[in-house]
Amino acid sequence: MIWVAMVLSMVALGIAVWLGWEVAELKQRWARLYGLRAAMVETEAALQELMDELDKSGQALLEELDIRVHSARLLDQASAADGGGSKPSAAITDTQEKRVAVIGLSQRGYTVEEIARELGIPRGEVQLVLDLERLRQ
Repeated sequence: MIWVAMVLSMVALGIAVWLGWEVAELKQRWARLYGLRAAMVETEAALQELMDELDKSGQALLEELDIRVHSARLLDQASAADGGGSKPSAAITDTQEKRVAVIGLSQRGYTVEEIARELGIPRGEVQLVLDLERLRQ
């Protein structure tokens, strides 16, 4: 009878030790899962910030494109109305439109003097716009 009690005690002790190891392992797994969850939440927040920034950049690009298209139309209308040698400065009064027009004419190969004459603005202003655009890039 003592032997049976000892065997049962040994089996119970073995099961208790085995369960202790299992519980410790489960705690480690839980800690890793919790860490992964926290990392996932941080990653999700970072991705949301990137998406918001991308959305703002996209909106800014669309606005810039609208301005450039509008300025190009104004230049074309002014050139057509005056036979090609016009001064559209009366049509282009907005600073942003001036900047876009200056950059557009520069990209077409116009010199600073030609741009100033075409848009009816001082050469220094044209040069400043071009210098600032180079710095932006």
